[in-house]
Amino acid sequence: MKLIISEKPSTAQTIAHAVGAREKIYGEGKEYCYKGSDYYVVNARGHLYGLGLPQDYGYSKSYKLEELPIFPDFKIFPENETAENLRTLISQLMTLDEVDEIICATDAGREGELIFRHIYAANGCKKPVKRLWTNSMTDEAITECMKNLPPDSDFDGEYYAALAREKADWIIGMNLSRLYGVLDGYPHRIGRVKTPVLAIVAERDSEIAKFEKSVTYRLEMENGAISQQFWNTPEEAAGARVISIDKTANVLSAKSEEKKINRPLLHCLTTLQQEANRVYGLTAKQTLDAAQSLYEKKLTTYPRTDCNYISEDMREKVSRVLDVLEDRAEYRERIEYLKSAGIRLDSRIVNNKKMDGHDHHAIIPEANITEINGLSDNERKVYGLVVNRLLCAVDAEYKYLETNFEFWCEDVIYTLKTVKPLVFGWKKYDTAKEDNSSALSYCEYAEGASFTPKEITVRECVTRPKKHFTDDTLLSVMNNIDNRIEDKELKAAVSGRGIGTEATRAEVIEQLISAGYLERQGKSIIATDFGRAFIRSLPDNIKSLERTAEWEQVFTNIKSDKTAAEKLLEEVKEFVKSVIDYEKSPSRHRTPVECENPYSRKVIGVCPRCGRNIYEGKKNYYCESGKDGCGFTLWKDQITIKGSVTPDRAERLLKGEAVPFKTLSKEGNAYTADFVLEDTGKYINLKRIKSEKKPLGKCPRCGKAVFEGNKSYYCESGKDGCGFNVWKEDKHNGINVTAANMTDLLNGKAIYKQKKKLNGETERTKYTMADTGTYVNIRAEKE
Repeated sequence: MKLIISEKPSTAQTIAHAVGAREKIYGEGKEYCYKGSDYYVVNARGHLYGLGLPQDYGYSKSYKLEELPIFPDFKIFPENETAENLRTLISQLMTLDEVDEIICATDAGREGELIFRHIYAANGCKKPVKRLWTNSMTDEAITECMKNLPPDSDFDGEYYAALAREKADWIIGMNLSRLYGVLDGYPHRIGRVKTPVLAIVAERDSEIAKFEKSVTYRLEMENGAISQQFWNTPEEAAGARVISIDKTANVLSAKSEEKKINRPLLHCLTTLQQEANRVYGLTAKQTLDAAQSLYEKKLTTYPRTDCNYISEDMREKVSRVLDVLEDRAEYRERIEYLKSAGIRLDSRIVNNKKMDGHDHHAIIPEANITEINGLSDNERKVYGLVVNRLLCAVDAEYKYLETNFEFWCEDVIYTLKTVKPLVFGWKKYDTAKEDNSSALSYCEYAEGASFTPKEITVRECVTRPKKHFTDDTLLSVMNNIDNRIEDKELKAAVSGRGIGTEATRAEVIEQLISAGYLERQGKSIIATDFGRAFIRSLPDNIKSLERTAEWEQVFTNIKSDKTAAEKLLEEVKEFVKSVIDYEKSPSRHRTPVECENPYSRKVIGVCPRCGRNIYEGKKNYYCESGKDGCGFTLWKDQITIKGSVTPDRAERLLKGEAVPFKTLSKEGNAYTADFVLEDTGKYINLKRIKSEKKPLGKCPRCGKAVFEGNKSYYCESGKDGCGFNVWKEDKHNGINVTAANMTDLLNGKAIYKQKKKLNGETERTKYTMADTGTYVNIRAEKE
């Protein structure tokens, strides 16, 4: 038998189906695995183990300056107390005599490798390990990969790099967060990447605040031609205008040139996050969450990738994807045209050389559209962007004729650029919606000719400051950090690389916001007063981009040179020690930074009106922009529902999900219905989604209909009626009650369930329905 360990329940289910492990086997509590066809398949549900906290190594839980620096001999500790039963199940599976091989099937990347290695080490396992490393979660891809699994040792470099990053981040984060936590009396969150990013945002905000605008005045013809000369006052410009009215303009030059804009590259995670933010206002995290969900639903390939290309062996897959998409009405005409014009699968898309150094190929759709209609709003948007980018990438170049004119009128030179599209190609579907053309779409003036302008106006030209960062532009900076580094040697070393990883940049932004250093105002990301004050109080070496970029390069080098990890950690320790010594020194006179309004509030979600944070109030959920902002307010008590809107339900509603609530019919009977948010422009309401439900039987308490809900079977009379309710997932018995089971129970019949244990024995148990008067339980009966 072989044990496959995946990272998430959804991927475990998918892999189990692909390898033929269809039988559920239960461990302690509700934890289970799959068994069949010589495989066990279990999920690790994320980080089950980690490096622990300072107190795990004997240090105080409270912050103490005299304990710093903290440099422990790292060990592995369990994380997440609620996952104890899952850890037990995995341990039992790994130690089964019949299991002679482990297959690591966690996410294909550094973090996924680290998650598995921690599990393997924590259990002292010595069994051989193979690696399932795949960009796709389709049955076909998994089956193909399973035919020739490499040893997990081939991915040692990924593990060493991830472990070095984990240790480095622990040393920096735990020490410096505690250091400044003591100095400021605030639970600071210092990070190797977070702090330089905060510095970048604060610097931009400072530049904007200090910006002094300048105003000049130019003359503009009705055709869009603008004067090259400018005047300092509107009166001076108006004087020049009067002289030019009804006078002849000569065409000094008219130079035309055919130009083209190449097709866009396929999406990596960062470019997908940037486009989703630019087009839909989605945050980087919202896009990552949607992309991960699409991957797990087998609709797109692995999202955490920094590559914009696919490999030669994927040509046929792209063709299959296009064939499947062609069956959908919204893409049919477009793909038919692309096929007739010729699909362009050249080196701009298919490029093995460009994939060197990348663990994963670009994000593309899968040849699977079975679940499209059931997607959330964010998932539909992100899926549409992935499809559109692929179709743009295989389309023709955008070609256009650019003509630059130079006019002379009463000693004033005017210039004009016109653009005439020749071949729209991919540009027809460009989400950027750029408009670089003037009012003229073709060349209208011949060189040497003359004309009389119909109208000349004075145009005010105001210099603009840089814009505040958005998720789009901040991700761009993080992804192209070499643009901000002056050292030529280091600039070349980190060219094409960024700080953080594709998978962690979104979380960096969210952590800075949750810690109170940054805030969202619409799409803009701005440093708070507290964030700006704090970053000013730090020594330059903590917020150094150069240092962070150097370390990012080392992480890459560790993949091929394990010894680089030891050197890096020693350098990190020296860096931390120098900062602590500096802040402790008598000559250092740092003024503590106070946070007047510490962020103790939990962010419930993102405001659908302006993109800022939604917080929970005493009676409502409100946007941080306030009454003078967008005015978003969702009241906990709604006249359309019974009970109130809880934080977890509010979070789901803000994500665009339909959420079940108890409500009353016209006759006054209680029932459960799905509701979504409705924005009237003035108020935020809950809107019921009408759906037809068939009754499973009659309620044994009152005789009314029993319906199937999302998590339970309920009587239409509701809680204020007879209160009949049976949960689908019976955690006490460790069974799931199906709709067919419920029908049998309502008809007075018993149901039977089989559960297999790890010892191989099968338990067959009879269950009946028992009404205690307060609760309706499923009770095991002896036969």
